[in-house]
Amino acid sequence: MKLNKFVSIGIACAMLLGGAVSASAAPAAAQNPSHTAVKEAKAQHKQAKASQQAEQLAQLQKTASGLGIATEGKTAKELRAAIQEKHKALAEQKRADALAKRKAEAEKLGISTQGKTAQELAKEIQAKKQEQKASKQAKKQQPKTSKQTKKSS
Repeated sequence: MKLNKFVSIGIACAMLLGGAVSASAAPAAAQNPSHTAVKEAKAQHKQAKASQQAEQLAQLQKTASGLGIATEGKTAKELRAAIQEKHKALAEQKRADALAKRKAEAEKLGISTQGKTAQELAKEIQAKKQEQKASKQAKKQQPKTSKQTKKSS
């Protein structure tokens, strides 16, 4: 009798352990995808990355051609550098044009332009224009007051 109990307990333990081993093996297989699936995922990632790089290159080429930059045979990195260089040159040209315009306006108003920045000239021009405006308004007010004094006399 004792022997039957030990045998039945042993069989039950073996069945439990066997079930546990097979149950733990199933998720491991699911967690480790096949070699071909890994290769396919890598290929898809590589293709998506290449597609994204091609789109970026096309956008850079469009921007560069709009700025008058030759795009033939240039990489994305070279195009970015050329575009940045062109933007810097355009910004510098814009600053130079603004300074020249302010200098011309300052000279018309009789303001000295030597050694002054565009911002300094802009402030002086604005101050001079306000001064002239106030002067014109004072001249307009002066005849009105003189007419009133003539009528009252």
